Amino acid sequence: MIKLVRLDYRLLHGQVVFAWTGHVSAQRIIVVDDEAAGDELKKSALTLSKPTGVKLNIFPLEKALAKMPKVETLNENIMFIFGNVATLRAFCKGYPRIGEINYGATANRPGTKQYGQSVFLTDQEITQTKELLDAGVKIFMQQTPSHKEEALKL
Repeated sequence: MIKLVRLDYRLLHGQVVFAWTGHVSAQRIIVVDDEAAGDELKKSALTLSKPTGVKLNIFPLEKALAKMPKVETLNENIMFIFGNVATLRAFCKGYPRIGEINYGATANRPGTKQYGQSVFLTDQEITQTKELLDAGVKIFMQQTPSHKEEALKL
């Protein structure tokens, strides 16, 4: 069962590994990120970052979508992590069963607008996020489970 869908440009790091994995009792983490899936060094680093006893898959977008029928049959608590809004939106278009997304962190880059403490979106990402909201997806900002959940309002 999918317990958490998170947007976080850092993919796996302390907050995700320790706070969120424990909070949702994740038994499997699925990272959906084309760049990470195609880079052996990044895959190795992510594998080293995962908690002991938690399974990790690192898939490019198309493979993740193709794997969803199998993922649905797993008797596990699953946490999805996406590295960027474009991939997340494309995944949700291809798999429209995602009802809630945690916007954890996006990088502060030139041309971004800040939402909450750690979410920075470009105009294109705002448009993509609006598409998700218009499709009925609930989007909330929350860095860790101990932080207050805040609705993303564009």
